[in-house]
Amino acid sequence: MFDHWYAMDIGGHTCRFYDFSKETECRIRSLVAWGDPDPVAVGSDAFAYIGQDQRKVAVRYPINHDQVISSFEPIISRGLEQLHASRSFFHPRALVVVPTDIHEQNLEMWRQEILNAGINRIDFVNVMELLQRSDSTLIIHSGHTYTELGIYAHDQAFVQQTLFFAGKQIDEEIQRMVAKKTRCLISEEDAGALKEAASNALWENKNVTLQCSAVNQYNQWTQIQLRTLDIWPCMMNVINQIVLWAKQCLQQVDVDMKEKIYQNGILLSGGLANCFGLRQTLEEELNQKVICSEHPEMDLMEALKGWR
Repeated sequence: MFDHWYAMDIGGHTCRFYDFSKETECRIRSLVAWGDPDPVAVGSDAFAYIGQDQRKVAVRYPINHDQVISSFEPIISRGLEQLHASRSFFHPRALVVVPTDIHEQNLEMWRQEILNAGINRIDFVNVMELLQRSDSTLIIHSGHTYTELGIYAHDQAFVQQTLFFAGKQIDEEIQRMVAKKTRCLISEEDAGALKEAASNALWENKNVTLQCSAVNQYNQWTQIQLRTLDIWPCMMNVINQIVLWAKQCLQQVDVDMKEKIYQNGILLSGGLANCFGLRQTLEEELNQKVICSEHPEMDLMEALKGWR
């Protein structure tokens, strides 16, 4: 009765926070700009340091799947600050979603980072625990740094697979394509923005001109232009891998299970579910209906809200 509960979805692209008592929430971009040795900017404020001398201020993405690449405590602290956690007289506790296959050593690193931000007690719940249903279902959760696939029925796992094909890998494909096509380098953030803009255009069946800043071979800033269809192969390379593994998951269950999944549909969640092509290709290649919420990037947080 003396606990104040928060929910946390700590992702490779965005960290989301929810206050169960006040029913308020916020989100922070998963990015920290580090000086020596303290953080100088957190979240979207760190964008200003991208492209600057990394010897002075290093911009880091703290989370990659279950790995803690660098401290994400400043992001947790900023999220709690935005939720005005310091004004509560009760003990702060957190319900935190983690990758299903998180390594025990990495889980302990997550725990320490969250404790360092001022949380007194942590309960972890994994992705597939949150998303599975009692009916036989193929679940595909595709975010920024990884994709999870699982076939579940009646709280039993029949198949569970983690892939490192997701939004980040599309961004990297775009960076390589830009380097080859224009002999210029773009940041991961700019690649992600191109991905989102291309996806939005494709949803509208448009092949628009996209523009962004890049560094040329003379180490000078310049503007480059690309068409939507220049970006599309980068997206499809990753989408095809996810679909291929989804097929392999279905091949591991018997005919009765396949039939039940066909009846219930495939559950698709995560930020990459917004990307043009993923839903369509899954439905076409697997000949199954794909069930996706209006805001799939929020599915984990919405599930966390109903967990308590």
